[in-house]
Amino acid sequence: MSDTNYVILTVASVDFSYRETMAKLMSQHSKDLIANAGAKGTRFGSIGTGEHAGSLIFIQFYDDLNGYQKAMEFQSTSPIFREIMDSGKANVYLRNVATSLPTKFENSSEHPKYIVITRAEAELSEKDRFLNCINESASCFKENGALTMRFGNLLTGSNVGNYLLGVGYPSMEAIEKTYNGLLNHSSYKEMMSFAKVNMRNIIKIL
Repeated sequence: MSDTNYVILTVASVDFSYRETMAKLMSQHSKDLIANAGAKGTRFGSIGTGEHAGSLIFIQFYDDLNGYQKAMEFQSTSPIFREIMDSGKANVYLRNVATSLPTKFENSSEHPKYIVITRAEAELSEKDRFLNCINESASCFKENGALTMRFGNLLTGSNVGNYLLGVGYPSMEAIEKTYNGLLNHSSYKEMMSFAKVNMRNIIKIL
């Protein structure tokens, strides 16, 4: 998946008995959004830790917000999406739009099995410094197994203005190795000196 400018994150509580059915429906819905509504890619998974643990998350990637508008229009007439909503077993309770800033991390074409999303508070004036620290530590993520990386700001929804880092991994082992490596990385230490992490979730891709 190539770099894009915007990321849409939608979180829903879903009855456990409906999860397998919903995963199948969302797989087809994702294909429809890519084919007919301008989405550049999607991810669907279960939040396993931290804030919103136990909920499901749907992540969409777009070049511009017009693409997302087209997706919303398509979704309003989608029989698959209507089936999910009419089931009464899925409740959307959070939707955030975030920017996706260009990083020096070369994203792999391999689909991750896990995504770690980290949200942090920092002054908007620190954006360039924050991005520079992300870029300087990108090699540590890559060397320890990370597959994808996206970094930006939340534009809507809860925690507007916070920074968001999403990193995809092939395994839990790679996540562990990465964070062990970051503990001794100078740029990561610098980030922690001006950015306050207020959420970190591990998502298992379904």
